[in-house]
Formats: sequence, C-alpha cells, structure tokens
Amino acid sequence: LSQQQAQSSRGCKLPWSTADPQSVLNNRIAANSFKVSKDLIDPCLISQPVPTNTWWQNLLIENGDQPVVTTPYMVRCIDNAMTVCAPTPLVQENYVASIWHDDWKFVLAGCQRRVSHFDPLSVTVAYYQNETQVATVPLVRGSAFVTVVFDVPRVLCLTTVHAILSADACNGLGTAIIRLNSGATWLVCCEGGVGLKQSAVSELVSCAPVQGAVRLAMVSNGSSNANLSGNAVDEQAAVKALLSARNAVPVGGNVSIGSDTDGEATFTIDWMTRGNSGHPLMCALPHHQMVLNAAEGTELTWVDSVAAHWTSRGRVRAVLGSRWQWAETLEPLGFSGQSPLNDADTAHLCTLVAADAQSLTDNPATLPPDPYFFGKAVARAARIALIADEIGDAASCDLAASRAMQWLDPWLNGTNSNYLLFDTEWCGLVSQAGLSDPGADFGQGRYNDHHFHYGYFVYAAAALAKLRPDWVKPRIDAFDLFARDYCNTAPTSDAHFPFMRCFDFYDGHSWASGLFAFADSRNQESTSEAINAYYAAYLYAAATERPEIAQYVRAVLQLEVRAARTYWHLGDLTSSIYPEEYAHGKAVVGILWSSKADFATFFGSNPEFVYGIQFLPYTPASALLLKRQWVADIWPKFLCEVAERSQSESWREIIHLAYAVVNKEQTARWNKDISSHDDGNSASNSYYWIATAAE
Repeated sequence: LSQQQAQSSRGCKLPWSTADPQSVLNNRIAANSFKVSKDLIDPCLISQPVPTNTWWQNLLIENGDQPVVTTPYMVRCIDNAMTVCAPTPLVQENYVASIWHDDWKFVLAGCQRRVSHFDPLSVTVAYYQNETQVATVPLVRGSAFVTVVFDVPRVLCLTTVHAILSADACNGLGTAIIRLNSGATWLVCCEGGVGLKQSAVSELVSCAPVQGAVRLAMVSNGSSNANLSGNAVDEQAAVKALLSARNAVPVGGNVSIGSDTDGEATFTIDWMTRGNSGHPLMCALPHHQMVLNAAEGTELTWVDSVAAHWTSRGRVRAVLGSRWQWAETLEPLGFSGQSPLNDADTAHLCTLVAADAQSLTDNPATLPPDPYFFGKAVARAARIALIADEIGDAASCDLAASRAMQWLDPWLNGTNSNYLLFDTEWCGLVSQAGLSDPGADFGQGRYNDHHFHYGYFVYAAAALAKLRPDWVKPRIDAFDLFARDYCNTAPTSDAHFPFMRCFDFYDGHSWASGLFAFADSRNQESTSEAINAYYAAYLYAAATERPEIAQYVRAVLQLEVRAARTYWHLGDLTSSIYPEEYAHGKAVVGILWSSKADFATFFGSNPEFVYGIQFLPYTPASALLLKRQWVADIWPKFLCEVAERSQSESWREIIHLAYAVVNKEQTARWNKDISSHDDGNSASNSYYWIATAAE
C-alpha cells in the first residue's frame, strides 16, 4: 500500500470543510449547560473538541466514576484509587452481563485524577497530589496487563475484595504470583525489582517505594481457566508468556486505513509502547481473530498459553506484536440496488412511485419537529426521488425531490420550530429542544444517537447532490455540518468537531449513548441505522466529488458491518460468542453494551422491535448486512413467527423484507397487502428492495 493511499488515525488529509459552524449557522450557537468538567480532564485538552461517544466516556461524565471497559478488564478511576475487575458472566435468558467485583485496587491516597491524553485506541488518566503528578494510568484497548506508572517513588499498596491465599515471588524480585480465594491467579510485576509482601488478608505492599511501571495481569480465573481450545491453561506457561512481555508497556495506538481501486481496504493498528520498548501483548476480540494473520515467523504471534479471558462479546485471544493489519473486501455499493430491475418490476414501480410522490406533504410545518423522525421523513422522500429517477419517471422524481428540498430549507436556515445550533461546549450540532432538555429528541442535546439522526439528513443530501446538484452547491456548507458532526474524518484540518464522534476503532463499531453515564458503560442499539449513517456519508462524499473521504468512510462502513454481523447477529459470522442460555431461541442482540448483550430495545420488548431495529431502513446498503445464508437459517426458527405475531403492520413489513434475500417472489406476495409503512419507508422503496435484492 502506497504512502499516498494510507490514511492515519488522524483521518483524511482533506476535510469535509473547514468552515466555521458559527458562520454557517448565522450565529446560532450556544453553550451546553452540561459542562465539560475541568476536574475530570486536563484543561489543556479542552482547547480541542472533547469526545462525546467514546468507549471511555464514563471518565468524563457525572462523577466520572462509572466503569470503562478496556478489554479484557474493566476499570474504575476515582480519586485516591484505581480499581480493576476481570469480569465474570451473569447469564440470563435475555441478557449476558459482566459482573463487577473489586479484584484489585491500586490505592493512591491523597490523589485526584483527570484525563491527561487520549487517542483513538487509548486514554491516559493522571493522578496528582497537590498538583504534582504522582502516577499515570495508560488504559489501552486490548492490553493483557493493567498498568500504573509511578512518576515519583511511592510505596505500592494493592487491596482486593478477595482473600489472598499466597503471594509467591516469581522470577526474582519485582514479580509475584498471587492466588486468591476466588480461584483466580494474578501476576504482579514491579519495575526496578522492588519486592512485594502480603501485609493483611487482602492487601499487598511493596517492600520499598516503587518508581516506574507496575503491571497487573490475570493468569487464570478459576472455572474460566481455559484457552480458546477449551483446554486447561498451563499457569507456568502463561506466566512465562506474560513475563516475556512485561517491559513492553502500551501507551496508545494509531489507526491507518488504505483503499485501492480493486475494492479492498487495508486496516492497520500500530500499538505505541513506552520508550519503544518492544512488542506488546494484546488481546484480540472475535472479529479481530477472524481477519488477523498471525503466525510464527510473522510480525504477529498468537500466544495461546495465555488464558482466553471471558468478555461479554466472546473470549479474547492473546497476540504478540506491535502492528495489526488486515484487509477487507469492499462489496460494490452505490445508489442503486444489487440486481437490475426487469420490465415488469419497472412498470409496477411507476405506479407505486407516482402515488408515493403525490402523498408527500407540501406543508413542512406538518412534519415531525425532532431531528430523528424528520430525518426519516426527508430520507424517505429522497429515496422515492432516487427510485423515480432510476425508472425514468421524471415527474415523480421532480415532485419528490422538490418536496425534500422544500422540507430541508427551514432546517438549513434555522426557521423551523426546533432549529439547530452549534454547541460550543462539546463541539457539535444539536437541536434547540435537545439543548434545553436532556431528555428531549432522544437525548439529542447530550449527543445520543447523532449518527442515527444525522445519517438520514446526509442520505437526503447525497440523493439531492446526485439529482439536484445546482440546489445543493450553495447549501453545501450547511449540509456538511451534519456529516462533520458524526463523521469528521480530518480533525487535523477540521478542528471544530471531534474525530469520528461515534466510531470505536477497536470494537469495530459505533457507540450511540452520548453524555449519559451507565454502569454497563457504552451502548448501541440499531446497527442498521449506524450502517445507514456511514453509507449516507459515503454516498454524499462521492456525489459531491470528494473521493478520498468517500474511500475512508466506505472502509469504516465495512468495519461497522463486520461488527454487526459478528456481535449483533447470532450465528452469522460466528456461532460461539454468547452462552447457550442466552443464544437459545433468538438470533439477534437488541442492545450491545460495553459489558452486556441485551435482547431488548429502549422503546419496547416486542420481538419485532428487537429484530426490526436491526434491519431498518432498507436501502442498497442493507445487502451488506442481510446475507442469504443467515436469513434463510433464522427465518423458520425465529423470524417467521416474529412476523406473524407482530402487533403492527409496519413492523411486520420490516421483518418480511429481510426475506427478500432468500425468496423475492414470496416476499412480494406478503408485501402486496401492506397498507401501513414505517415512517422512514414507502411502498415503492419496499418493492424496489424486493425487486433488486440479490438472492
């Protein structure tokens, strides 16, 4: 891959725009009443946009004391201490959760903490005493160790909620194997060779002040003492592997994305270590394990002597190496469906499109006032216009496009009732209602679901950029704000918004939960709407002739798809992530949290909601998500009954439409009598999806 093709964790070289949002919005700005706490983050970092949807968001909101999931560990950073948990599972019929327990507490008496650094794969928390930096905690995704670096000499004090059965020196001074009455075995390594001793039933202390890195790793966890092959872990071999990597302390990571003209994207993660100290021992999640090429003699080496620690999204696999790299094949994707329309389908679509276009209101005031439901409405109109254009119905295309333009103008110029503002506190585009009330517009003013909401706006912008470019051009700065808010690919050039607000480059998917603190940490519900958001941004970049951004976003979209099919789709790309008690009788996860998988939605527990929210909206990008083999497998087991029992015709249609990738004719027969559609869907769009689906 050439240097020119590679795009780093700082994103693309070219931004969507560098226009000042204040100017674009004609001074519609405000400061969020929910403030960035200078007690929780170094004030020097506030000069740049602060994340609102990152995996470590809990460190910044409310009291900053809720857990963050580094994988395979969970960590709580509070004043005076940092607590570590190797979670164990709580498995129920409708959820799998991570049980928190205070496995280890680094006692940092008299210290206050705040975030001092972050990048796409890590966050560093610094501990201060009287403004002197005492210690730093680099929390790096996937690290096999939890690390505290003491910047000044200090006696180490480690406590645990468990009883310490033994603390035996290992490999000389500075290392100890700790056995707990929970059945777990841990390794502690102190830089400088300082010894450890047990000072109480549940307490360890260093024999002298420690300066440098103290590293903590779980060797085995009692009943979970197994590797990915299911064999018992050889603790001696595991300790040896951990010790060999003890000096390579990861402190951050960079992500690079490269694309070529042959439909392939290459992803590279470069792990940074303190002082370039060698290859770190990291943990790969199931979606990494599918694609990473690691073998003896290559840059990466699987280390299966280390236990495959349990996480709520499957067991991790240890891997030694400073660079992770893999390739993804990019399926063809554009405005049109996977298969061409035949003459009969085109003729029927002419009737449906004409009726759908005529039904679009000419009074924008009657449309939903919130960004989510308005976004769905305008994307629906844009979709009708695109279908009409494809089948050659110029009148219906003109009518639908005109309605979409008419509806959008008040949102672009701020004359709608729930106008948009730029939030100068957290650097984002928010609704007036959401800024005034944290519960309004689905938590929009607290950055909940921004990619869901604005993805619909950007889809409409993409369609109009294709169909009515002369109308879009003078409004492009306004449309760009929606893309920049959730999909800022070039933060070095565009410092008005955070980098890729919602996307997590380690977990491989987006987070939706914004500035709300949860004990289960972050969450995302609708993978299909996340996919729609990046699909929309990809189309918009392509339609407005920004190929570098289009390539970058298309690659991100592919990661979102892989994660959705791995973690939300049971039995799609993998069948062994979730315990059978949870996996039995279902084929999707409704809400995936950092530390929990939940068969539910935030708006109800009906099965059609749980499945349907992972399917809508139907666009050509749905072909990336809904694969024939998976749908064919789950249809007779689950989906057929879910559709039959649906209490809503529109939700029944959403479920039925998934079957088009298996049998178009049957799906069309089911769909012909549907008279009520989801508010983001239409009769013409449903028929178009069925007709163009690739069986």
